[in-house]
Amino acid sequence: MMKKLRVTVDGKAFDVIVETLDEQGQPSPAPSAAPVQQFQQTSVAPPPASAARPPAPVAAGAGSVTSPLAGRIVSVDCAVGQKVAAGAQLVTVEAMKMNTFVYAQAEGTVAAVSVSPGDAVEEGQVLVTLS
Repeated sequence: MMKKLRVTVDGKAFDVIVETLDEQGQPSPAPSAAPVQQFQQTSVAPPPASAARPPAPVAAGAGSVTSPLAGRIVSVDCAVGQKVAAGAQLVTVEAMKMNTFVYAQAEGTVAAVSVSPGDAVEEGQVLVTLS
């Protein structure tokens, strides 16, 4: 059976025809034979400017340690005032059921910790500031 669907990719809408399959992976019988059409692009209005957006990540400066990916903070392994060596583990970020460890790039003292366990973070968001 053929179905006509509209798929939106990067703000561009495409009308597509898809074929449904039964449990054995065979095409479902179609009530009427419809010709298969090629992709057809249609225009889609952008979302309204008032649409809710997550807050922008804090701009990274000198001494900022940023998240390498979007995810959720599992643990913060440092505290304000703590001296850390280059390569010391500072934060653990979970994304897609995998933990990513964030390390200090240089030695310093933890001046600020901008996240807590359970916080959602974006790629490039400042996690810890070293001085």
